[in-house]
Amino acid sequence: MPSLYTSNHIPAVERIANICFSLLLLAYGGYGLWVNDLYIPGKRRGLHLHDVPAWVMYGAFICACLVMLSVVADHYDRRNNEIAYRRWADCFRYLGRGFFIASLVLAVLH
Repeated sequence: MPSLYTSNHIPAVERIANICFSLLLLAYGGYGLWVNDLYIPGKRRGLHLHDVPAWVMYGAFICACLVMLSVVADHYDRRNNEIAYRRWADCFRYLGRGFFIASLVLAVLH
C-alpha cells in the first residue's frame, strides 16, 4: 500500500539563496573576526564589534546559517520528519537571538 505522505518541496531559488546567504554570512563574519572588527550595519550608523563581542556575534551568524540550511536539508530529506527540522530551526533561532543580545550587552560593557 503506497504512503499518502509527500515530502516538502522548497523551490530551487530559495534553496540556492539560503546556501549563498549562509556562505556570505560566514565569510563576512570570518573576515570581521580576522581583522578584529566585525561591523554590524545599522539604520543610521553601524556598530563595530571587537574581541569577545565579535566572537559571540559570530555565534549568532552561525545559528542563522544553520536555520537557513535546515530548510535546504528538509527539502532533500524524504522522510516524514518536518517537525524535527522545525524544532531544529526554532532551537537555533532562539539561540542565535540570545547570542545577538549577549553580544550587544558585552559590547556596551566592554
